[in-house]
Amino acid sequence: MKKLLLLTITILTTVCVNAQFLVMTTISSEEDDSGASVYNATDQIGIGYQVTEELMIGATMDGMDEEDGYNIIGRYMLMDCFWATCVYNYDSDSDELINKMDLGVGYSYNVWDKLYIDPNYTMPLEADKSGDRKGSFNLSISYKF
Repeated sequence: MKKLLLLTITILTTVCVNAQFLVMTTISSEEDDSGASVYNATDQIGIGYQVTEELMIGATMDGMDEEDGYNIIGRYMLMDCFWATCVYNYDSDSDELINKMDLGVGYSYNVWDKLYIDPNYTMPLEADKSGDRKGSFNLSISYKF
């Protein structure tokens, strides 16, 4: 049992020492009661883990309300600073996997040291009831540790 515990601690320590974590958020805009735009940077805050040089997995909040859940995200670096992303909303009302996923592309622009601005575009895999597949342009900020 002691050997198993020591092995587990060694593996976890090695993973944490070699790991690169990042925190990220997406800046969102909403209209208040008077019709003015209000920008929020904490609705979709999250954390990611750089598995390899190309692959990052993570989780982000899906709003600040108590009933809102989390989104699971994955990013794959296509070239230099361009990446593809998949966002999975496991709290979605739909039972079909395709209705819970969004795909997108983005670009990471290094602003300073380990601070990045990530403009990206995501689009749902499944069209809505009216047949539209409305994508969204997002502006994200990330910091790598």
